[in-house]
Amino acid sequence: MSPAGFRLNAIELVRLGGSMNAALMDMETPAAANGVALLHGTLPAVRPADLPKALQFCVDIDRQHRHGAQRQWVSGQLPNGCRIAETQRKMNHGVFVTARRELPSLDENSGLDAAGQWLWKLLNTTEYALPTEAGEELEESRLRLPAHVRGVAGARGLCMVGTAADPNPEQASDYQYYDGSSYHLSTLYADALALAGLQQIVLDAFGREVARMGESEPLRRKVGQMERDLLIFRRSYWAADFGRQAACTAIVRNVRRGCGLPEALQSLVSDLGELARQVQAAETETTNAILGLLAAIGLPLATGLAIWQGLSQADAASLYRTLGITCLTTVLLMIAFPGLRRLFTSLFHRRRRRR
Repeated sequence: MSPAGFRLNAIELVRLGGSMNAALMDMETPAAANGVALLHGTLPAVRPADLPKALQFCVDIDRQHRHGAQRQWVSGQLPNGCRIAETQRKMNHGVFVTARRELPSLDENSGLDAAGQWLWKLLNTTEYALPTEAGEELEESRLRLPAHVRGVAGARGLCMVGTAADPNPEQASDYQYYDGSSYHLSTLYADALALAGLQQIVLDAFGREVARMGESEPLRRKVGQMERDLLIFRRSYWAADFGRQAACTAIVRNVRRGCGLPEALQSLVSDLGELARQVQAAETETTNAILGLLAAIGLPLATGLAIWQGLSQADAASLYRTLGITCLTTVLLMIAFPGLRRLFTSLFHRRRRRR
């Protein structure tokens, strides 16, 4: 039993696979996490009107709230070697609420029915009155579930309610109608929430690494590796689905949309493309600078040596004079042609930035 009253039944750990976990390990910016912990259990037995508030206490793992008791308790349940990410302040939740007869109303002044009121308050873990736009929010996050079950999914998690008494009360305990929905919540639907959580972890890690790379001149090898890792992510974790389980696919899609993950992925693709373009432009400028310097130094030097070899007295003194004239000619070319001077300064400036 947690300090907030959550009764824990089991813990499930889902970690990133080998290639993607290795990609996060290779980043110079440490990833916030590399896995998801699913805590299966039951909410505390409280009055129906107090259940959304009780859920809020159960998912709150901010160390500044209630002396961090809930966070310490969750950390104590994790296996050795596992810890909560420092950036995690609140857990996403998946909850299923049913009533023996019918769901009681939580807000008499709301235009939503009892099931809609429960879904909105549970999804937002709040006891405050429903806003006027609550109906629109629920419609955007609504899931298509079996009869007598309604559900919504969003950035905060997944909420399901039974709209009436169990349609099959004659069955033995654990074999009734809503028991199947509970089983789906703890298996397939929980896997969908875990997949969305892993996707967010990877995209957040990529975003921080790209931001770090943008602070200095990027290297071709690093940018190329990031592009390959992102391609692997898009063809594995991002493209993963649950076959014909349309509800699971909808859960992942709603959580993605609520967290802004599609926009984050598109921004990453665009930023990596821009970094690759900058790398290509920098390499082209470097090549041009080297060729320009070779021409500015090599042409006067080759001309001077050819003249020196043609002298009747090609001694050391005349060689030094020839080299001096060559250096003076190179300097004059640098002064006379600003383009050569810019190539020279940009080449050494780029070398200092890479250091």
